[in-house]
Amino acid sequence: MEAIGNSVTGITRSNNEDSIYICNEKDKIKNLYIVADGMGGHNGGEIASKSAIEFFLKYVNEHADVNIKHDDLPDLLVGGIAYCNEQVYKKSVENEDLNGMGTTFSCAVIADGKATIAHVGDSRVYLYRKNTLSQITKDHSYVMEMVKQGKISFEEAATHPKRNIITRAVGSALNIEADIFVENLEEDDILLICSDGLSAMVMDNRIQEIIGDSKDIEKILQQLINEANNNGGRDNISAIIIRFEVGK
Repeated sequence: MEAIGNSVTGITRSNNEDSIYICNEKDKIKNLYIVADGMGGHNGGEIASKSAIEFFLKYVNEHADVNIKHDDLPDLLVGGIAYCNEQVYKKSVENEDLNGMGTTFSCAVIADGKATIAHVGDSRVYLYRKNTLSQITKDHSYVMEMVKQGKISFEEAATHPKRNIITRAVGSALNIEADIFVENLEEDDILLICSDGLSAMVMDNRIQEIIGDSKDIEKILQQLINEANNNGGRDNISAIIIRFEVGK
């Protein structure tokens, strides 16, 4: 497995409320990747995203078996999100300065030739395969609800003035529902996990072009961040790129 990630402030924001995580040798769960995009007054967004990842890791490392099988991952990831949601929510209600804070949370674990993805909010997980980019996750956002209801088109949603309003976030309520997706992977598939600081500034067809233009995932990552900044950089930009290799 080959993976790289980065999180930058962007051009217009003064601080970075995004957090990312790439697994290390101490984790019981290998090939685990997370992007969280925080929101809230003062420094609430930064605290929400960092805390969510910390609590999630605490849960999965306490509850996971080192020989965990792919079929057990959905329950583990859902449990981890439920736990970190509860803890972030408690922080929010116990500290007046942090009231209303929350965070998106998109994570992927690669095991047994499959990607198991858990998702809350409007950060995204994309799959790039054989020159085609597809979005795996579904945005929990006001405009996507309007798309589902047929009130606006997907293209209109991309520029709608309320496109940044999300309908589901870790820490926003005592209980939260996470979506689970499972994808079979093929040799040289690429997973892109990113905050909306990237996906809102770089159209999907352009992301597809940038990934297709290089075999070097470090170069791809830097080009995606540069493009988001060149298009305005109105939000924090976070992304993790993972290239799947059979047997690794």
